Amino acid sequence: MHPSTQFLKPILRFICVFAISHSAAAWQCPENLKQSRATLEAGQLNLCTTLLGAKAVLVVNTASMCGYTPQFEGLESLYQEFKDQGLLVLGVPTADFGNQEYSDAAKTARVCHANYGVSFPVFHKSCIACAKPDPLLSLVAEASATPPKWNFYKYVFDPASGSTKAFDSKTTPDAAALRTAITALLSPQ
Repeated sequence: MHPSTQFLKPILRFICVFAISHSAAAWQCPENLKQSRATLEAGQLNLCTTLLGAKAVLVVNTASMCGYTPQFEGLESLYQEFKDQGLLVLGVPTADFGNQEYSDAAKTARVCHANYGVSFPVFHKSCIACAKPDPLLSLVAEASATPPKWNFYKYVFDPASGSTKAFDSKTTPDAAALRTAITALLSPQ
């Protein structure tokens, strides 16, 4: 074997391992998210396509009758400010905490749209603390190792890596830490 070949083998092996491990770092949509879900806006969203089409996703477990419900206004402001840069806000109504969500989707839609002017997608009522938890809430809770403990937990999800940062209910949409987590994903890499 030529001496230069012996020198090149370890370099080529390193390049191959680096390329494989680097490409494996990209987030892959899990099977349970390969589905379309109905939104209050009467449309269907494919979860994988929707997540992968954004630079940053803010997932919020919402509730229409909660003391934190006025946060919809701030979430809408955040969405309007950053949507053209790649932010997607997704609301997932649940009644897991204090039974503070309507069973009637029309009532939930009225709270979101008429009361707070929400234009970001909000899904039909689901759950997280149940036998068949919502796949989107499960994804962000598991990725952040922080299940929601009340309504309006916020999760900043990075569709490129799958990493997620959790923020509790008291974190308002204009909180510096939340905005920093979002803008870090929207900034050019």
